Amino acid sequence: MKSLSYVLLVFVALILGGRTAEAHAIWLESSAQASKGQAQEVRVYYGEYVTAELEKTTDWYSDLRSLEVFVVKPDQSQIKLTLEDKGDYLLSSYTPEEDGVYLIYTTHPTKDLGGKTRYEFTSQLAVQVGKSTAAAQSKLPYEVKVAAKAFKKGDKVAISLTKDGKPVQGQDILLMSASGWSKTYKTDAQGIATVDVLWSGKYVAEFGHSEEASGTWHGAAYSATWQGITTSFSVK
Repeated sequence: MKSLSYVLLVFVALILGGRTAEAHAIWLESSAQASKGQAQEVRVYYGEYVTAELEKTTDWYSDLRSLEVFVVKPDQSQIKLTLEDKGDYLLSSYTPEEDGVYLIYTTHPTKDLGGKTRYEFTSQLAVQVGKSTAAAQSKLPYEVKVAAKAFKKGDKVAISLTKDGKPVQGQDILLMSASGWSKTYKTDAQGIATVDVLWSGKYVAEFGHSEEASGTWHGAAYSATWQGITTSFSVK
């Protein structure tokens, strides 16, 4: 298995009970555009996107199956989605009631440590309803964002990386396509990684970062934290 730094994928080795397991990533999928009053489907996957490995939900790492997914509306109110286990993914839906940009997100620190590292899996994506520019504000410190639109082959796509709303420069963003292609891009002074999309289909981008930190988590001591943050978008 390929090690991935994945939004949905910084892939690291997890030491679990004397055995090594590859760390995958969580990513959300939903249409980038929706209509007011019509149900919008949301899916949650876990695996290695670039190698088309989708884990059965029964094989998801630690307690990832208990993650929660939220939708932030343009008026900044938030709803929690009800998830249905479909075997290969978790499924939900919501119905937009106003125009604007909605934000779907999940963030879940897993119960089990990987060695002495505490892991957190995060994914988010934006959905445009109507033409209003009123936009939901993220509740996450780090954000990996792509405009809520349908892209075409040959387009240049801007992937934004921010922390507390400020651009993060000089960091790696891993972009993956369903074709098995992947490439790492560096963010510029505005926190933007500009990427070329050469194939149709779904793309997943990820930023992974780790920090020295110490504490106790579910009764176990840790000395570092790792977070993988993903987003996805479609190309026609």
